Amino acid sequence: MIKATNLVKSFGKLHALNGVSVEIKKGEIVCLIGPSGSGKSTLLRAIKGLEQIDSGEIFIDGEKFDKKNVVQQNKTGFVFQHFNLFPHLSVLDNLTLAPIEILKMSKEQAVILAKDLLVKVGLEDKVNAFPNQLSGGQKQRVAIARSLAMNPEFMLFDEPTSALDPEMVCEVLKVMQDLAEQGMSMIVVTHEMGFAKKLASRILFLEEGKIVEEGTPKEFFENPKTDRAKEFLEKITYLQ
Repeated sequence: MIKATNLVKSFGKLHALNGVSVEIKKGEIVCLIGPSGSGKSTLLRAIKGLEQIDSGEIFIDGEKFDKKNVVQQNKTGFVFQHFNLFPHLSVLDNLTLAPIEILKMSKEQAVILAKDLLVKVGLEDKVNAFPNQLSGGQKQRVAIARSLAMNPEFMLFDEPTSALDPEMVCEVLKVMQDLAEQGMSMIVVTHEMGFAKKLASRILFLEEGKIVEEGTPKEFFENPKTDRAKEFLEKITYLQ
């Protein structure tokens, strides 16, 4: 389980996180939604240790989080909006680097694992390609496979489709749906309301660094409790 209590993070006068507390259990798919600047990505990055919080505590499986703790770090995989692949490495080398260097896996084991994961994300034919030879959707699927190579307990996705052309969004969401159906625990910052409605266990709606509403997809989308959530959903519906 991931547990965050009273997280506070400011950037100057901006309160990105303003006393956020949340628990995410194994097996859950939690979608973080809300307007830009509401604290969604900051919360996700704080959980991974990519953003240093000003105050509050984070626990991973009951132990206080320490970003220097390799075992804790490996319990969460992070997928970035802009892929963050190593451009000078092949797809295979992108996937095998961390298992070899951090998990001390043999090269032979790492290669077998990488090839299995590329099959899982539908890119077995791209094993020797380089990132600049891939489409955006393919890069993101490689990035997902790279995170899975560390055998995480939770996958954290930070707007994984926002940098993609519309036709490439579906191929990434399909991989995420497959992971969800296989029981992977996930925390997803997303603007893909269809994905949230279909697969989320819970929706967390953030505004000005706070969780202002929480519920199942049915509760949130069909009967939002707060005026701010209603306003947000009305705008989303209008744009669609």
